[in-house]
Amino acid sequence: MTELQETRAHHAMAAVGGFFGVYALLTRDGTFGSSETSNLIYLVISGLDGTLYPALIRLGAMACYIAGIVLAVLWRRSGRKPEIRIWAIVIDGAACLLLARIPPETDPILSLYPMFFATAVQWVAYSAAAGFNCATIFSTNNLRQFTEGVTEYCCTRDARQLRKLIFYGGTLLCFHLGTVWGWWCVGQWGIPSIYGCLPLLLPPVLFQLPRGKKNTSFISS
Repeated sequence: MTELQETRAHHAMAAVGGFFGVYALLTRDGTFGSSETSNLIYLVISGLDGTLYPALIRLGAMACYIAGIVLAVLWRRSGRKPEIRIWAIVIDGAACLLLARIPPETDPILSLYPMFFATAVQWVAYSAAAGFNCATIFSTNNLRQFTEGVTEYCCTRDARQLRKLIFYGGTLLCFHLGTVWGWWCVGQWGIPSIYGCLPLLLPPVLFQLPRGKKNTSFISS
């Protein structure tokens, strides 16, 4: 797979990450199902408060996330990285089908177990492209890298910093285009709106189809 293909697939998967993020926040009481930061904090709080049920639910969410990472890492270590990228898309699609069937009255954390697992797999499968470490399921580090790239480029006019800011800027743009689409879908259909994420899974597959050998670097240094 060429660097251009890899970059396009990465950006396309960022749109999926944006959709997942806004869907979870809007349909499951502000719960972000693509990372573990808030879940782990609340897990500690539940332990300190002595509230067993919330602690167990959040412990299960952490287990789903860890299981996704372990599976993806083991697959990657088997030397089949291209396959794990495709399987991450398949797992995202399966998660969408499951999420659409979970009743709205279900505990918000419990209802997002499929998302915790799927986004963890996606994070490992799409953790880098074009020589950059970059997540497709959340934005904090991507915003930092983009801001650093802009600042460094303004100070130095270094072509490497221009390449960096374009890559991370593209990731942020695609992530939030996915967010916009997800917001509209949730407003129209509520819980079943996760089906709107399925069309977003097609472009990453197409971008990774074998092509003829060409010199198609993303941006020349």
